[in-house]
Amino acid sequence: MLTNLHIRHFAIIDSSELEFSSGMTALTGETGAGKSILLDALGLVLGARANTDSIQQGANRADITATFSLDALPHVLAWLLEHELTDEADNTADVPAECLVRRTVSANGKSRATVNEVPVSVQTLKILGEKLVSIQGQHAYQTLGNATAQRALLDKYAGTEQLVKVGKAHDAWHKTHHALLDFTKNSRDREQRIDLIRFQVQEFDDLDIGGESVDNIESEHRWLANSERILALSQETLEAIDDTASPALNRSIPALTELVGIDERLREALDLVESAGIQIAEASQLIRSTSGNMEHDGSRLAWLDQKLAALHRLARKHQCAMNELAEVENALRDELDTLSSPDQAIDQLQAEVDALRAIYDTESAKLTRHRRKHAKALGKIVTDAMQSLNMTGGEFQINVSNEHSEPHPLGMDNIAFLVSTNPGVAPAALSKIASGGELSRISLCLQLATIETQPVPTLIFDEVDAGVGGAVAETVGQLLRRVGNRAQVICVTHLPQVAAQAHNHLLIAKQVSAGKTSTSVQPLNKKATKDEIARMLGGAKLTAKTRQHAQEMLNAAAEAD
Repeated sequence: MLTNLHIRHFAIIDSSELEFSSGMTALTGETGAGKSILLDALGLVLGARANTDSIQQGANRADITATFSLDALPHVLAWLLEHELTDEADNTADVPAECLVRRTVSANGKSRATVNEVPVSVQTLKILGEKLVSIQGQHAYQTLGNATAQRALLDKYAGTEQLVKVGKAHDAWHKTHHALLDFTKNSRDREQRIDLIRFQVQEFDDLDIGGESVDNIESEHRWLANSERILALSQETLEAIDDTASPALNRSIPALTELVGIDERLREALDLVESAGIQIAEASQLIRSTSGNMEHDGSRLAWLDQKLAALHRLARKHQCAMNELAEVENALRDELDTLSSPDQAIDQLQAEVDALRAIYDTESAKLTRHRRKHAKALGKIVTDAMQSLNMTGGEFQINVSNEHSEPHPLGMDNIAFLVSTNPGVAPAALSKIASGGELSRISLCLQLATIETQPVPTLIFDEVDAGVGGAVAETVGQLLRRVGNRAQVICVTHLPQVAAQAHNHLLIAKQVSAGKTSTSVQPLNKKATKDEIARMLGGAKLTAKTRQHAQEMLNAAAEAD
């Protein structure tokens, strides 16, 4: 979770350091105080696009640093280790696992990002940020009418394991399907390819090395090219053995034998000398046999020179090592056989396409069943939540239907969100039925219903309670507090009913000093929290009645736990 956020020279924030706790944290303040600036700063440090306009006037750069605790996030720690952005030795049972993320934006437009003091690209920072924080903006509901967003939301709730299988099945089918299309359409290109391969195969036929391997040809060439030197060295070796080694060993054996008769401990030395004599005799015989059979064959050497030169040329032409030419030749002959029999090749490709399409259809049907099962469950969760959000009798449905005729990487389904906000009215397309306020509340229901399906530990809500009030606002706050009991929730709100549900409270205030505007952030204790809730209830003038009302709201929230 997010534990610390340090901001310098960002927008109208001169310098601010915030400590965050687990549970639900409310960010409140008067309109225009800069509540959303904090979220903009956090978004920047997690990979959002940099803009020099965000640098405080008169400053050279904006600097934002965020610290996250990873004790309950082994998958994030594993990702950091994989990308060499942390040291395993620094994360032991005795040392809390942390991640330090920093982003600076200079007035000249340059941006710099680091993770645990290691420089990273903004793209890497963004990938990490998506694993750490999920920001739900106040306009998230505006995307709910988009079919792509509806499918993504359902798949997030249902889980993507089957979706991944469909994607892999589609890729396999798509690749083979296009190979078939290319093969059947490009007959002219195929004939040109056949001519080229025939010419290349003929070059291998003209080489005519009689089934000899490249290694054997190189070995024999090396042997014949150095025949005179081999004979000279063999003779020199034999003379050394006959004149020196053998006589010396033979002379030592009688004396060593007598020594063994005196001291049996020298028996091993006698055995070694006798063994050496036998090995030297065998070596001498091998050298005589090999050199005696050697003849300098000039015509054979010339033939080998010619074949090696041809092999070198072929290897350069096909950009491979000489010992890989056999594989190249086999591949060319196989391709020629395939291209020379187009009907057979087409039939084979068509059979592969049909088999892969059958696999895709099977996996896609499983995905459809998987989606429909979870669509029903999600629809019930949202419908139940709507009853407590001033939409009594409303109903939310997710329709999953097959509408694609050709395989699609995301399956064959069309996903449609349907809603009825009044009892007795048949559900219709969400974007056509619901008002802005209703869309906002339905969006919140969907976000809260799918939170448990994502591993992101910190959830940020930026005025998602816009357009609600009264008892509905209190219910929204209760829902957020309930989520805060399972994850870290940071909520920007202007509603006292929502703020009163928070476990922690931060106040954002704007000051003007010497003609300069700045924003400060301060944590509130229990008394200050009560006063802030009272201000949100009754305005700038605090009264005993508004304070009493604020305390009652805080007590009710605490008792609900």
